Amino acid sequence: MDTRELLLDTTVGVLAEQGYAQFSTLAVGEAAGVTRGRLVHHFPTKVSLVRATLEHLVTRYRERIPLHLGLITDGPADGRIARALDTLWSLKRTREYTACLELIAGARGDDELRDALRDFDRSLNTALDDAVHRLVGETADRPGFDAAMLTTISAMRGLLLTARALGLGESELEGEWSRIRERLVLVFAEFDPEGV
Repeated sequence: MDTRELLLDTTVGVLAEQGYAQFSTLAVGEAAGVTRGRLVHHFPTKVSLVRATLEHLVTRYRERIPLHLGLITDGPADGRIARALDTLWSLKRTREYTACLELIAGARGDDELRDALRDFDRSLNTALDDAVHRLVGETADRPGFDAAMLTTISAMRGLLLTARALGLGESELEGEWSRIRERLVLVFAEFDPEGV
């Protein structure tokens, strides 16, 4: 692994494990075992490190999404919507997305971070839209489908942010997800009645 990759992966780990409040370039350099000079050579500012990390995360998601599509399409039509939602949920339960949540939480008072997150959100949504179109084709263009996807992403993000803030345990979090998924299945049933 080259130094740049090491620093990006370490940034994800520091954010996910220590949170944005403890995040600094110094913490990343120490965790990566890299000198300050080597870190500054690749990322002269904290914002440049965060922007590069967000781009790195989008690339990772673009790589992972196709691998997960088979989990949805390989099974019977029955339960397809719940499988799709659970697959998306599993992508949101990664260390990488936990790092994103920490950045989202930290963006409130940081205009540069907020701008970087807006760019990231657009890129991530484009990657997700591409995958959804490959999965459901023209159904994704039907009126209301975009709103259903936005509702889904917002519900997942909100649940994960709340769980982190309140320190919910794994069983509590999964119980909440199960209840939300039941409702979301009903939302998507309009677009895929056989997939319920």
